Amino acid sequence: MERPIINFYRLFRFTGAFCLSLLFLASCNDDDNGGDPPSPAPTQNIVEIADGDDRFDTLVEAVIAAELNDDLSGTGPFTVFAPTDAAFDALIAATDGISSLEEISTASLIQILQYHVASGALLSSALEEGQTVPTLLTGETLTIGVNGNAVTVNGVNVVVADIEATNGVIHAVDQVLVPEGFVIVPTPKTIAEIASETESLSSLVAALGRVSSLSDAAGDETSTLTVFAPTNDAFAALLTTLTDATGNPFENLDDVPDYVLERVLQYHILGSAKTAEQLTDSEETLEGSSISVDGTTINGSVNVVDGSADIVASNGIVHVIDAVLVPEFILNSLGTVLEPAIFDAEGRFTTLVTAVERAELTGALTDDDATLTVFAPTNDAFAAYIDGSAFADASELLASDMLDDILLYHVLDATVLSSNIIAGSSSVPSFDINQDGISPEIYISNNGDDGIFLNGSSQVVAPDLEEANGVVHAINGVLVPPMNSITDIVAASAADADNPQFTLLLAALQNADDTDSDLVEVLRGNGPFTVFAPTDDAFIAAGFADADAIANADAATLRSILLYHVVSGAVFSTDLADGSVTTIGEEEFIVNVADPVTIADLNADNEDAEVTSVNILATNGVIHVINRVLLPE
Repeated sequence: MERPIINFYRLFRFTGAFCLSLLFLASCNDDDNGGDPPSPAPTQNIVEIADGDDRFDTLVEAVIAAELNDDLSGTGPFTVFAPTDAAFDALIAATDGISSLEEISTASLIQILQYHVASGALLSSALEEGQTVPTLLTGETLTIGVNGNAVTVNGVNVVVADIEATNGVIHAVDQVLVPEGFVIVPTPKTIAEIASETESLSSLVAALGRVSSLSDAAGDETSTLTVFAPTNDAFAALLTTLTDATGNPFENLDDVPDYVLERVLQYHILGSAKTAEQLTDSEETLEGSSISVDGTTINGSVNVVDGSADIVASNGIVHVIDAVLVPEFILNSLGTVLEPAIFDAEGRFTTLVTAVERAELTGALTDDDATLTVFAPTNDAFAAYIDGSAFADASELLASDMLDDILLYHVLDATVLSSNIIAGSSSVPSFDINQDGISPEIYISNNGDDGIFLNGSSQVVAPDLEEANGVVHAINGVLVPPMNSITDIVAASAADADNPQFTLLLAALQNADDTDSDLVEVLRGNGPFTVFAPTDDAFIAAGFADADAIANADAATLRSILLYHVVSGAVFSTDLADGSVTTIGEEEFIVNVADPVTIADLNADNEDAEVTSVNILATNGVIHVINRVLLPE
């Protein structure tokens, strides 16, 4: 019975010793930690802790705006004296010209934040009275105050100390720390914002609002511009200078056509930011022409308003001026045949205006001593012409060597009102600007109530826009000066491998000679003639199967047939009327004006011809294409 007792005793001794050991260890740990359990190690960096603490929302916003979040998330260690939201609210309320954090410039924000950060992890227990701590803002230090458990920084209270992070420590402060003498600079406003907040520039704001490209540029932070900004009084004075297409002053800025307004505004803008000191004697504007600069005077008479130069914007410089700058091109057009095109309320002639500038014809059309008539194609007319031409777009036409000739072909060296255009058809020479005798004829058809037509196709849609040096008639087509004679047009078509319409007509002309005259040369001469030109299919249908058949035909018969297709004078489709027409062979055929136009010859067995294409202009007349050969009686 003794053994079990001994075992129990040993177990008691072992257990008691083990418990005493545990108590001793616990006692030792309590002594090491002052009685408190150990603090867990931090798991977030400074930025992450601030981002998760609603006391520091504004601070986090500022750090992100200043692009310091990556730096303060780095290895460190850092000590951050972190202003609370209330601290930032107090700073904003006390700063003139600032109503939100966004209105503090990025440069100022960076400096303020760097002034709150020191290197190293400085716990409050390590801080001493009078200690100075260098900040990340170069050359600046913070002064520490310690009074018992209270800690201050530059006299500002630390309200929460020792918020430990993986890369340092945060101490919350109840005011934003600002270096001595530091001035907070507001975020620069865009040019658009400056103008909209300046009462005397409200007219400029309204004008820019009508030109979206310029308004967008003025409000774009990435732009770099110089804007000479006219005052409201300057815009009011402009209305007494400019006149509408009929020569009357505009009543308000809204009446100025968009095209004119855009050109005027572009003339106030440079494509780079320049202070008054940086401006040169001549500066190219976005409008394409230059302004002259002499100190604070622009173009000799427009002045920068005192104290209103060098207004810095986030996207450039603004200089307020006391008058509106107007490009010479627009000023010189006033009272001339260019004015109706430039100042058209609907902007129908902008392509024409651009073409005139590109061709450098402004001087000729704005000559006060000139007496001109201008047939002005609309934008739609140019678009239709380009669609049917070899030009891919307007830019190709504007760059073409043909541009000068095309434009001059729309001008007469005399003032011709619609009331002076006689009924029927007539021709007048176009403007011979070089005085070299080269001035192709424009054929004018006055069909009374049906309208006035040029070269049989372009119609006058707005007549008699009178100016001091002439008159303008708006037209719905582009006039193209002829380059080839009737014979040359026929020969070119015969040589066209893709569409040889007149191979047999050319052969007939070449084989219809007699000793008196050569029809090929006749139709290359002065004229004018109107030729109703049968196609190859028309000759085949008439029994002339090929060129050999024509070569074997009787020359006198061919000549008689061909002369039956030629009328003296230029008779365009708009001149045709029901009835008989006398040919140069002194025969007659009958025209029936319908859809399509048909021609009946005097041969009862021959089918009527249809006119399939009209008004092919030559230097010596006009060609109409027909699908049957006309046979004289």
